Amino acid sequence: MAIVKMNKLSLIGLESDKERILDNLMKMGVVEVTNISEKMSSDDWNELVVKDENHEEISHLNSQIEKISSAIEYLSRFDKRKKGLFAAKRNVSMNDYSMIIKNHNKLWEVISEILKYDEMLTNLKSEINKNTNLILSLEPWKDLSLPLDMSGTKNTTVSIGVVPEIADTNNLNENLTKEVPESYCEVISEDREQSYLLLIYLSSKEEDVMKVLKQYGFSKTSFKDLSGTINENIAKISENIENFKDSISSVENQIASFVNYKDDLEVLHDHILVERDRKKISSNILKTQKSFILEGWIPENSSKTVKDYIEKSCDCLVEIIEPSDDEEYPILLVNNDISRSVEPITQMYSLPNTKEIDPNAITAPFFILFFGLMLSDGGYGIIMAALSGFILLKFKLEEGTKKFMKLILYCGFSTMFWGALLGGWFGIEALADTALWFNLVSDPERMLSFSLLFGIIHMFVGLGVKGINLYRQKKYVDVIYDVVFWYVLFTGFALFLLPFVPKVDAEAVSGLVEAGKYLLIAGAVLLILSQGRQKKNIILRLFSGAASLYDLIGFMSDVLSYSRLLALGLATSVISSIVNTMGLMLGLDNVIKVIFVSVILIFGHLFNFAINALGAYVHSSRLQYIEFFGKFYKGGGTAFEPFKVNTKYINLKY
Repeated sequence: MAIVKMNKLSLIGLESDKERILDNLMKMGVVEVTNISEKMSSDDWNELVVKDENHEEISHLNSQIEKISSAIEYLSRFDKRKKGLFAAKRNVSMNDYSMIIKNHNKLWEVISEILKYDEMLTNLKSEINKNTNLILSLEPWKDLSLPLDMSGTKNTTVSIGVVPEIADTNNLNENLTKEVPESYCEVISEDREQSYLLLIYLSSKEEDVMKVLKQYGFSKTSFKDLSGTINENIAKISENIENFKDSISSVENQIASFVNYKDDLEVLHDHILVERDRKKISSNILKTQKSFILEGWIPENSSKTVKDYIEKSCDCLVEIIEPSDDEEYPILLVNNDISRSVEPITQMYSLPNTKEIDPNAITAPFFILFFGLMLSDGGYGIIMAALSGFILLKFKLEEGTKKFMKLILYCGFSTMFWGALLGGWFGIEALADTALWFNLVSDPERMLSFSLLFGIIHMFVGLGVKGINLYRQKKYVDVIYDVVFWYVLFTGFALFLLPFVPKVDAEAVSGLVEAGKYLLIAGAVLLILSQGRQKKNIILRLFSGAASLYDLIGFMSDVLSYSRLLALGLATSVISSIVNTMGLMLGLDNVIKVIFVSVILIFGHLFNFAINALGAYVHSSRLQYIEFFGKFYKGGGTAFEPFKVNTKYINLKY
């Protein structure tokens, strides 16, 4: 349950052995190869080595990966095989893997065909869109009986066009008749944007006609390359669209005929993905004409094994050294099952740095217990634990999904635990009396008192972790000044305020209040004298120390924020009770009512469970991030990313 200690690895080998060494490092998967190109800034190094440049190869491999991904995506649409709810990578033996890769020429032919069909589909869909848009542009003119290629007679002109919707077509018609009697105007149709007009006039009067039309915002419309009536064209274009759709179906059938190659393409994809990653790592390496050097990080417990194996398999020099005390190294966490389940919660905030202890072992019990208290219904806990347990047993999950499901399992157990203590079982009032501790709904003030107590415990643990981190950094004086003195002040403050806490007998705690007063005064004096110790001026030192006492306000605010433990737990119980009341109002005296009541109860409780489980997750996370981590956690660590086989679709079995 800690951050794994890392060692620095330096390796010098022959250029002829480089690929074999990289292959071995990738298979072992325990070395993070670091970029040492910054050494090139030194004149001494710059004269000896060059960077192993391979940008063109990487770009080519990325292009291949993109093509294979496109082909797989197409084939996935036609893959009728039943997919699991939590599909994991499939296992592929080395023998099958080798046979598929040997057949890569055939696979590239398949990819080429699929991409060719993809281009055909793109063109066909483009044609459908173009023709569909053409029909839309013709639709307003469908009542026009004249052929589109008719532009007039020897002495007359036939024209069509549009005016904006705001134009008064009646006035236009009257004005046109008045100014140019040798003209005819007909409104073919109207919509919310414009009116569609047919115009026939003497060609010699065109200038006069246009002068009138311009006043109304007239714009000519033309349909080039179209002949015949509007309806004839719409029918013809619709037929073309249907033909294009038939062609699309035919092309898709051609693509579907390659669906049996999908699994092999996935293997090829991961093969090239691994090659691409190998080339990327090569760019972190420096080389001479006949040798190369790489550096990296390796877990301390794997150092000797890797060193011995590499040196035995190749002629090379491997040096393992410990990092200096102030040197940061990548973070690899090793935790037990419960602590590992909350690692994603911590990582959303930040990974710890090398000077801190791993907070997951401490975060886990608080997160799980707070989640259960905020959901607080044992019935919901049973559902959570049963579903997550079934998924963990039934499905082969990826590591991230497995961690999440285990967290849900533990949170389900916690919710069952608090449900038993507080009498919450699907909001059923008759079962509230079975509470092993007390009934949350009937005694919320008592729960508020304990919520505040849990908050103080949580924050005191966080302050204690800060002390451990300072001790690990050999800042022994700071442990006293920045942890012990604050413990004195906060403890005194908490005891002094005991009479104001609900359900607390002021007379019974009078002795604790008196002790709290003295602790509060002592803590304040100690902090005033110590918190400004970095200042050289005695006045500034005392002023800084006094200003630090403002953190008391923050402490009280943080403690009060734990009242959300009561608020969310009470919300779950009250909403459950309301759902039950609403559902049973109709009674159960006939089958229809029984069905209706069942639907209300099922959907009501599902909604209550979903919304409050989400709330419990979010607010339990918030209590860790702000009230807990804020006391000791700096974070800022970078994840350990070893050079290993990273695949998307398969697990390769060596």
